[in-house]
Amino acid sequence: MKIITCASYYGCGSSAVTDLFSEYDGVKSLGEFEFRFLQDIDGVSDLEFHLTECPNRHNSGHALKRFMYLSNFNAGTKYNSRYEKYFNDQYLKLTKEYCDKLTLYSYTGHWFYDYYDHRSIKGYYAVQLINKILNRLRLIKWRPLHNEKTFGVITDKNQFLEYTREYTHRLFKASAESDAEYLMIDQLIPSSNIDRCLRYIKDDIYVFVVDRDPRDLYIMAKYVWINDTIIPTETPELFCKWFRFTRGCAEGQNTDPMRVVKIKFEDLIYRYLETRDKLTAMVGLDESKHTHSFSDFNPRRSVVNTQSWKKHPQSIEDIQYIEKTLPEYLYDFDAVAENMIHGVECDNKTNF
Repeated sequence: MKIITCASYYGCGSSAVTDLFSEYDGVKSLGEFEFRFLQDIDGVSDLEFHLTECPNRHNSGHALKRFMYLSNFNAGTKYNSRYEKYFNDQYLKLTKEYCDKLTLYSYTGHWFYDYYDHRSIKGYYAVQLINKILNRLRLIKWRPLHNEKTFGVITDKNQFLEYTREYTHRLFKASAESDAEYLMIDQLIPSSNIDRCLRYIKDDIYVFVVDRDPRDLYIMAKYVWINDTIIPTETPELFCKWFRFTRGCAEGQNTDPMRVVKIKFEDLIYRYLETRDKLTAMVGLDESKHTHSFSDFNPRRSVVNTQSWKKHPQSIEDIQYIEKTLPEYLYDFDAVAENMIHGVECDNKTNF
């Protein structure tokens, strides 16, 4: 099985890559739902750090518990489904089996971080106050977490990576259809620390890191995604600081060009054929399998999300500031002004 995934810096149009590959026979796409369990706080990367890079008599076992908490959240519920439905109801089962392999022993016990996680800071100090009173009365202390478990875990890096690769492979296998050669899964690998997360996967994997003109990103966040709280648009100065920081996290990476490619969202639209062929050739997809062209990704529809600042003259000063501050990230629209936009004609001209 081959894995295709896209990464971005938020709002950069990486779903266009997901949509493009979804049009090919032999590709099982999990859609635009993001699977960030390798990279997120308390995810696999954090787990590796606490188990093998900085093992600690308390922290290592607690990191495993935090990973379990995250996994239970990721699994979803009967009424709010998340990962489970994408992995044929095998996600939590396979995750528990993975955690069992990482566990050397367990016993009934707890420490103050268990209170911190379960009962909040106020809850912890409430327990301490009650126990001070009980102590003065010479009564037995209150232990509200008397069923809490403490874990001892493996600390060998090679062993950790072996179990992790087996775990991700089993997840992918549970998700993919029997006749699908490719699995398209969104945001599996982050845009920074790429090589670190690639070590957790033994299957062939291809990563496409998508970026976008900051002017469009600013305008879309300010006027279209109005309920969004990720991208700061209070001032162009703050936006530029955020933009540089998020891209700066990925500086200095030396990734394998045969597995990791950076692309511009705009190239998928203005240089559609060239970019499409580059992506599909990289993963080994034959163009004869592109049987659903423009059914999911339609450049003629997506083009409305480019050069969007021209529709908002009230922000001209903000745009000028962004152009001056982030010149190296601007897309050269003049160079593609005469290019034909491929796709299916679409009457809907609204941003999305």
